[in-house]
Amino acid sequence: MAASQPTSDRPQWTSRRAFVLASVAGAVGLGNLWRFPYMAGEGGGGSFIAAYAICTLAVGLPLFILETSAGSLIQQGPVGLFRHISARCGARYGARYGAWFGWLIVAVALVVMSYYFVITGWTLGYFIDAVRADLLPFGEFTSGYASLWYFFAAAVLVYVVLRRGVASVERLSTFLMPLLIVMVAALAIYGQTLSGGGDALAFYASFDLDSFLSPRNWQLAAGQAFYSLGVGTSVLITYGSYVPRNVNIVTSSAAVAVTNSAVSLLSGLAVFAIVFSFGIAPDTGSQLSFTAFPELFRSIAGGWPLGALFFGLLFTAAFSSCYSVLLAAMEPLRAQRKLSAPRAALVVVLATTLLGVPSALSFTPLDLSIGGKPLLDWVDQVTGSGVVVVLGITGAALIAWRLPRSKLVAEMTAGVWRVGPLRLSPYGLIEVGRYMPLAALIILIISALL
Repeated sequence: MAASQPTSDRPQWTSRRAFVLASVAGAVGLGNLWRFPYMAGEGGGGSFIAAYAICTLAVGLPLFILETSAGSLIQQGPVGLFRHISARCGARYGARYGAWFGWLIVAVALVVMSYYFVITGWTLGYFIDAVRADLLPFGEFTSGYASLWYFFAAAVLVYVVLRRGVASVERLSTFLMPLLIVMVAALAIYGQTLSGGGDALAFYASFDLDSFLSPRNWQLAAGQAFYSLGVGTSVLITYGSYVPRNVNIVTSSAAVAVTNSAVSLLSGLAVFAIVFSFGIAPDTGSQLSFTAFPELFRSIAGGWPLGALFFGLLFTAAFSSCYSVLLAAMEPLRAQRKLSAPRAALVVVLATTLLGVPSALSFTPLDLSIGGKPLLDWVDQVTGSGVVVVLGITGAALIAWRLPRSKLVAEMTAGVWRVGPLRLSPYGLIEVGRYMPLAALIILIISALL
């Protein structure tokens, strides 16, 4: 982690740049190149993208800022933060209820990582296959138990790095991340030269009002916004607790959100150009990107080295995200349970691995599924597009209502700023957190009545 040791025993990012780069490295990864295209494919293209843009700007970014600011203010991870918030409510409630909520956030983050490990294993497997010049179609890649073995390999690698407590993966990812972004942009541009390039643009531009207004579309869009930004998964609170004083959290968070969204949109454009060129169904599911990219690299001259470079970079980004989330999950084990780094690493990796085995088996001959949907897809949509959203909204409301507004605003280190005709202030961000549960409830009621 790109952090230095201050006078206290809590680490800090060395600068605003270090915080932004570490946050981008933790946020940009499979959520952009794997999850966004498959969510957009299931959401119908432009209707989903419009809802995703609204959710990111109106909800995701404000909650990103609130969680980061709260972590910076209290200087603790999710368990310590919500224990502090609960204690402010008085003895009637007790600090333990807030601590339970913090532990729930950590537990859900481990569930998310359990299937994220599976996808990380796919990137490792495809990198190895590309190096051997033997990229297989996804159906053949998962015809045996490769998905399970690569899942275990990813888990072991994450444990080794977490146990040693080294910072090399963070430094490596911040160095390689720009290369991945450049390559994604190049693939998006190249995709426009393919026969399906125009269809991809048309898919992005398509808009159906009924699809746009459907509750499922907004559920998928909100889930993607929260998932890709890290809202409701403990990472932002923990990373915020490492932010040095006088860092403008608002502009730093906006830089992360803009970069993250741009990579998602470029990734989708690249994937759908390949999808329509090779006759792949856009609503294929979680394997969409891993069906599309191997097809492209197998079909073009020099595809093997390009495939090795792409999947190598993607594995690095995915691994960095795994490291970031589990490092955040380790924080309360070390701060609250006083576990050593090796023991905390063992606990979080072992729990994540046990939770992830069923998801890994859903892409093996056992074909574990629920309602005809692979178990991995089902877990992803229940947690990533459901539970994470609820936890993110609830946590933001607790932060906005129970922490002093003036101290939160001071922690943001931002004044009033303008976006076009809109005049925004840190106090407005707090109001979003306060009233988002009510807004979400109204939206659900209206959707049920329509």
